[in-house]
Amino acid sequence: MARTKQAVSGYRTTKGERFSYWMYFLGENIFYGLIAINMQTFYSDVGITAASVAIILFITKLWDAVNDPLFGVLIDRIKFKKGRFLPWLRIAMPLLAVSSIFFFALPAGANPVLKIVWATVAYIAWDASYTICDVPMFILPTSMTDNIKERSQMLAMGRYFAMIGITGASMLLPMVQKRLGWLACGIIFSAVAAVTMLPLCFKAKERRVVRPEKEVSLKQMGKYVIGNKYLLLFYVAMFIGSLTNFIQYVTLFFARYNLGNQDAASLLSLMSMIPMLVVGAFIPSITKRMDKFNIYVFCQIAAAVLGGVRYFVGYENMSLFYVLYFVHSIFTSANNILLFMFTPDCLEYGTYHTGERAEGVAASVQTFFSKLVGSLSGPFAMLILAACGFVAGETAVQPQSALNGIWLCYTLLPSVGILLALALLYFYKLRDKDVQIMAQYNDGHLTKEEADEKLASKYGPAAILTKMTVTESV
Repeated sequence: MARTKQAVSGYRTTKGERFSYWMYFLGENIFYGLIAINMQTFYSDVGITAASVAIILFITKLWDAVNDPLFGVLIDRIKFKKGRFLPWLRIAMPLLAVSSIFFFALPAGANPVLKIVWATVAYIAWDASYTICDVPMFILPTSMTDNIKERSQMLAMGRYFAMIGITGASMLLPMVQKRLGWLACGIIFSAVAAVTMLPLCFKAKERRVVRPEKEVSLKQMGKYVIGNKYLLLFYVAMFIGSLTNFIQYVTLFFARYNLGNQDAASLLSLMSMIPMLVVGAFIPSITKRMDKFNIYVFCQIAAAVLGGVRYFVGYENMSLFYVLYFVHSIFTSANNILLFMFTPDCLEYGTYHTGERAEGVAASVQTFFSKLVGSLSGPFAMLILAACGFVAGETAVQPQSALNGIWLCYTLLPSVGILLALALLYFYKLRDKDVQIMAQYNDGHLTKEEADEKLASKYGPAAILTKMTVTESV
């Protein structure tokens, strides 16, 4: 890849572009909070049993995980005339709105078989639409700017806005649903989400579109994934740590049945949003001074310890319950914001180590493991509740065993997964200062000899880079 050796300094994107990028994250995650987090409750409310819900979730979420690598291949192989990632984001916005409304249009009075078929088909349609925007969103900054710090800041604030979207939807939905019903929720939230996603479609600009001179084969893509050990290591650890994170799936159940007040779910969402807003505002500046991996590990340990403390303290003393919940939210918020900042780092390592640049594949590995977690953790949560005697129906009365199962899923089980993930993350050695050097080599600012001198002893020699076609604009 022939590039003029030059220093990369200054932001290339405008404030309006960056804000529109963050707002797209906001809208995308309003959709996620509306559907992915509340689907179990919706299915239960329309009369689908917990065991049937677990089967539906397993089928749909398994497809959810499989379609991401397929779409990652399409991103790397389909060539649009204008841009590489933005066209996909423009396509996704209306599809998400329509499929979300269709999801909640399920007739409550339909026979059980029709309900199961509708629920399955509707979610698969929604998930395909979500995949179209989720995979390109995390790698779009690589086409908008070649400034590593700028990319990191865009992704950090993107996750910040994403958490606002998820938490905001989780906070408002119980109140809206209780008063207007599920279909009205689908229409209102879909309209708001679509409006927030619209500006990016017109404001963003792909200044630096990098494509291989020759089409990347499936064999080369496989080589990239297998050779990118840190990408696999990090997301396998994420998978293990999130597999028992049932909090998002049972919050509404916990408020409705354990606390006896569905509106309490809105208060819990608000209490998690406040520390998220504060912590998220400081994450970009903190990561400039400290390696983000060390911050991530510290917050994971704190979240695991607090989860165990909350389980044994219980919720009889509501004041203490809310205090512990608030403190716990500080660390989980930091984790959620930091989590997907590691994909660009692993992308740079993969290019450095294999010579291939496969943004779509790298992003699809991230979303594959994220969705694979959903394909298993959601059904596991419902199976645990079913085993504890959970009764389906919005007005159902739950036995004490079901209440105990909800509390276990809400507090202790997430901590178990985190501790297992931390053991695996011990082997993750990729650090920010090294990634910057890799990016300089990958972009042609360093020779192979210079990169080897700085990195070979820790990461092995740099690979010969596949020739790229780089299209740049101001």
